[in-house]
Amino acid sequence: VNWVWYVNVAERNLSRLMAGRSGKQFVHFLPSGELMPGTVEEVGAQADSSLPPQFARLVRLSEVFMQPVFDLPPYRMVADHAALIGDAAGTVRPHTASGTSKAFGDAAGLAAAMNGWTPSKALPARGLEEWEVRRLAHLARLSEIGIELAVTSSLGVANGRQFFDSE
Repeated sequence: VNWVWYVNVAERNLSRLMAGRSGKQFVHFLPSGELMPGTVEEVGAQADSSLPPQFARLVRLSEVFMQPVFDLPPYRMVADHAALIGDAAGTVRPHTASGTSKAFGDAAGLAAAMNGWTPSKALPARGLEEWEVRRLAHLARLSEIGIELAVTSSLGVANGRQFFDSE
């Protein structure tokens, strides 16, 4: 079972929270088993004070990992003989629940842009450019929607409740 608990964390606290027990400083993902003992206790205390008792117990019984959520909207998807699709092209906040549909839309549109192409022909540059423009516009809007959803739920906003704050 994988459960998720989204909380606001001030950027100044990320390096402390992402410091691994192994001595490694993580940036994008801190694996389970790597949380420092003090951070494990801090996570448990935050759970006790802000979650229903059943969820707080779940947190305390779990091997917690941490993954900061960043918006990385794509600005380019096609270059030379390569095309990036799905999360490789850019990621949006998980609140959009769009990972699969985004990857499928990218792949289906790319397949349509490449329809009829064979290795003996030049790449369909115009079709690829049109596909990229459409997808970039869609993904930019999806990123905006994710931010709007986060703000509505007080996540990812500076004036929302900050957790794990060292100041």
